[in-house]
Amino acid sequence: MMKKKVVLGIAFSIFLILQLWCSMLVFHFPYMGIENEEIQGQWVVKRLLPEGAAIKLDLKVGDIILQIDGKPAEDFVTLRKWSAIEQAQSLVVSREGHEHQVVLNAKSNIFYDIFPLIEEMVCFGMAIVIVIKMFHSKSAKLLAAVFLCGSIVFMSLLASIRGDVLGKVQITTFMMLLPIVFLHFLIVFFKEKSDLNLPSWILKYLYSIVVIALCLRGLYFHPSLTYTFYRYDIIITLGFFIFGFLLNMYVLTKLLIKVRGQQSYISSIVKSVWLSWMISFLPIICFSFLPQLLTGEPILNAIFTSWILLVFPMSFAYLIASNQLYDFGLVIRRIMFAGLLAILPVCIFTGVYHYLFNNVVDEKQLLYIFGGSMFLITVALYGAEYWTTKLEPFLFPRKHIFQTALKKISKNLGTISSFRELKDIVLVDIVSTLQVAGGAIIFQYKDEVEIIYEGEIDIEGIRRHVDANTLITAPNYTSIEMNNHESYSSYLIVTRKKTNTYLSREEKQWLQLITSYLEVSLENVHLIRKLTLNLQQFAAQLPHETNAYDIQWFRKVMFDLQEEERMRIATDLHDTTMQDLFFLKRRISSIAEKGNLDKLDQEQLNSMNNFVDMINASLRQSCFELNPHLLKEIGLIPTLKMYVDKESYTTPFMLSVEIGSVITIEEKDLLTKRHIFRIVQELLNNAKKHSQAGKVLFSIEENENYFCLNYEDDGVGFNGYQEGFQKEIGASGMGIEQMKSRIMHMGGQVDMTTDKGIGTTFKIRIPIGEVRAS
Repeated sequence: MMKKKVVLGIAFSIFLILQLWCSMLVFHFPYMGIENEEIQGQWVVKRLLPEGAAIKLDLKVGDIILQIDGKPAEDFVTLRKWSAIEQAQSLVVSREGHEHQVVLNAKSNIFYDIFPLIEEMVCFGMAIVIVIKMFHSKSAKLLAAVFLCGSIVFMSLLASIRGDVLGKVQITTFMMLLPIVFLHFLIVFFKEKSDLNLPSWILKYLYSIVVIALCLRGLYFHPSLTYTFYRYDIIITLGFFIFGFLLNMYVLTKLLIKVRGQQSYISSIVKSVWLSWMISFLPIICFSFLPQLLTGEPILNAIFTSWILLVFPMSFAYLIASNQLYDFGLVIRRIMFAGLLAILPVCIFTGVYHYLFNNVVDEKQLLYIFGGSMFLITVALYGAEYWTTKLEPFLFPRKHIFQTALKKISKNLGTISSFRELKDIVLVDIVSTLQVAGGAIIFQYKDEVEIIYEGEIDIEGIRRHVDANTLITAPNYTSIEMNNHESYSSYLIVTRKKTNTYLSREEKQWLQLITSYLEVSLENVHLIRKLTLNLQQFAAQLPHETNAYDIQWFRKVMFDLQEEERMRIATDLHDTTMQDLFFLKRRISSIAEKGNLDKLDQEQLNSMNNFVDMINASLRQSCFELNPHLLKEIGLIPTLKMYVDKESYTTPFMLSVEIGSVITIEEKDLLTKRHIFRIVQELLNNAKKHSQAGKVLFSIEENENYFCLNYEDDGVGFNGYQEGFQKEIGASGMGIEQMKSRIMHMGGQVDMTTDKGIGTTFKIRIPIGEVRAS
């Protein structure tokens, strides 16, 4: 590890030194672009390159160079090595027999210097990003090396054209290295992603050629051999670059033929790499390198075509970093579509520019303006969706609020298991998002209407609209029907906004979208409710446990789920509502203790305190019924006696309990005691709802090996067992059938006697020695 850090440190230091050296040359010496040839022992100006600064000076083709910086021309280094004049301050030239001095004080073409610098920074920045984001991937490190090679090529370009030996060594070496490193990257990448084995044996030979060429470039430091070797080195470098490109194309094409029939992600990757490689390298090869090899002159200067080289590595790195590699075909199509949209405005802009500056613009500048504008507008159109999304909270705040609320609601809908949860999960967000006074979800059954609401809304008025079938056309509400079938119909309604205005069209469309989500969720909840009731009936109708041991787990699961839900509700009530009431009472008491209140206000505050106490007592009783913790603390019989005594104060009938000799049941486990408590609880609830009795009696005793629980009332009774439990099941989800299920789960028996007008009697016997709660 330490060794790697040392190597990286040395490499970075060398890169920094090279960067400083090349930057020093760029800032101290303008690019002159003066090419010369030796004729009869004299150096003559052969060509003044239009990109160089010398085109602006008093120099002409055919001028004889006599002196450079006060020394004979043949002694100047860049003239002897490259037949070019760079890094000079002044010239003495002879023209038509007259000598005159030329001061080389013109500035370089800003675009010619800035463009390679920007390309270098982009390549180096991408290399750093890739190494940081994907440090543990070998293929990512090689892709970073491709970027680094490109960065050094662009760094060396500006020093190279100024006649610097080190710059020319760098640019020729790394241009040869670039396609080889990329081939190496492809081999490792496809091995990592798909176990495709590409031929890697050729890499050692290619790297060896680069090393040999680097050693031969030591001849650059020998003035008498430099120019001769340099002319051939350019041909070798460009030819090797084109060969490397063709070799990569051959490998990719062969791989493409191999996987083209497969419907797999690797096929998509190969197609994407092949296409982007063509787009990146064909322009510089066809318009710059190949024409220079064949004719000695490029169609377009490489400085203008080199930026296209960045298309592939930048796009590839972006797709890897953003996990969109397998969608590269889609990305390419989007870029092409953005380019097509950009063509018309770019053509108009270029035409107008040419018309306005016809006298000062040439074809290359027009091409640069056209290409640069195409690139910028295409990138802008491609990134429009991304930036619009990022800036949406500022550009379209209302739309952003709707989308955020929709995401939250749609996410929370998956957690709904009952209709009552709709208030906290859906209605609160709808009311707050639309800024309306209130909202409600209505369920219309055959015989009843259930309304869940939030905010300020006229519930009785809504019931009247439901009864009159005028809910959809109600003038003060926005109503949307969600479900409508035999079992029930459901509606979502909201009031006017708090500003007393109607919802806008956009808000109504958002509300329609919400209801499309709600329809499915409500139907699922309805099915869950029906399934739960059916499961409860099924659990109650199962045979005796001794005859159906393999399905006894079913009842246990049903009971456990019910108890967990009761305990959760009891805990929520205790930790939230009851605590809020406690702090409310303290606040009222502190206000009442102030001496500046009159007697009437004091009485009202005391009355409010008493009312809070009543609510608190009621909630405490509800919590106890949901989670009878006293079963564990004081036992079953005392808990039942205390429960019946408390209920006797609120029941419309005379309620009493007779307890005989009961000893053994207290030795049983907590689950058994909870089952018996729930049975008593259900019998009492059923009596309060349906019996219309004047007297209800519970009697408890132990007889031999049985725990006996008897219930008796003098109420209206009912015709048949089925009618009673079906009614109760439909109402509360518990009922007599669930009580029977508990008794059978413990191995007990129940006998019921009832008829209209004679009351109802239950006789329950549970074997004490065989009580099971597992």
